[in-house]
Amino acid sequence: MTTPDHERTPAAATRAARVALRLALMAAVTLAATATLRAAPPPRQQPAPRAAAARPKAPAIRQARLNGRSYLLMADVARFYGLAASRKGKAFVYSSPYSRLELTPDARTATVSGTDVILAFAPMLHQQSLYLSQADFTAFIDPILRPSTLPRRTVRRIVIDAGHGGKDPGCKGSGTIEKDINLAIALKLATTLQQRGYTVAMTRMSDLYLTLAQRVALAQRFRPDLFISLHCNAAGAAVSGIEVYAATPKGTPASDSKAISAKACAATPHDRTNAFVAYHTQRQLVSTLKLPDRASRRKRYTVIADLNAPAILVEMGFLTNATDRATLRTPARQSLVASAIANAVDLYRKAVAPKAAR
Repeated sequence: MTTPDHERTPAAATRAARVALRLALMAAVTLAATATLRAAPPPRQQPAPRAAAARPKAPAIRQARLNGRSYLLMADVARFYGLAASRKGKAFVYSSPYSRLELTPDARTATVSGTDVILAFAPMLHQQSLYLSQADFTAFIDPILRPSTLPRRTVRRIVIDAGHGGKDPGCKGSGTIEKDINLAIALKLATTLQQRGYTVAMTRMSDLYLTLAQRVALAQRFRPDLFISLHCNAAGAAVSGIEVYAATPKGTPASDSKAISAKACAATPHDRTNAFVAYHTQRQLVSTLKLPDRASRRKRYTVIADLNAPAILVEMGFLTNATDRATLRTPARQSLVASAIANAVDLYRKAVAPKAAR
């Protein structure tokens, strides 16, 4: 029941006044807060994050189907590598401060930074423009010009194969026997590589006969980061120079043939690495020994084709040539051969070293 105002006691009136004052203060605070909220500016919006700058796209490389194969327009390939184009007689030259590529229409021999390589297919002129086979671009040229694209690995374990041995003498020249030269240089190369920190195994360390299959099995058991088979060459007395081989990639011919290797082999996963190592071994040997450059080549020799590891076969010179033979017989020159090959191994190790974690 409500008590009329005139019947309230003074104490009751005082309490009522306090309640009224409290209500009035609450209303004032509410009004002030409402006014503040209405007057406050809207919250500042954070700027939207900037989109990451788009990476420049590599130039597109146009293709053409020529002689039933895929060919790439060299003008586009040159732009891809940042190479300037020029002419040198019949040759098309593509160069930068770092590399130089010379290609001649209808000729399988090309020159990369001064060192010869035998292409799988000759470059072709089509509609007055030069084209390079895609197989050569992918398996030969690109690994040499862009080693950063090679598979990463720590290069530590090296197998050295001294060709021939025992009942298999190899070739001969004026009393010099190949198996002996191969072993002498193999032993020097092993010592040189060990001094540079590599772990080295040899398929033979004496005048021992091994089948090709036995050499492959011994090497495979060691699980090498690189296999190097050492040999000497033979031909007419006037023929001289260095040849370094890698296994022929699938779908391409050997350097001395037009027959296509239709099937893959054990070496196929290492085609690009093999191209790089063979090229640099050729380059180091030619520049060190001052012998003719007979080009980095491709052929499916059993010891490099049947091995699932990076592998090269080195023809260190011709025992049938007096100049080459003198180089290969002299201990000091043998040491130069070993040093040149070891330098190529060092380049390979550096090129494919795993990138340091950031």
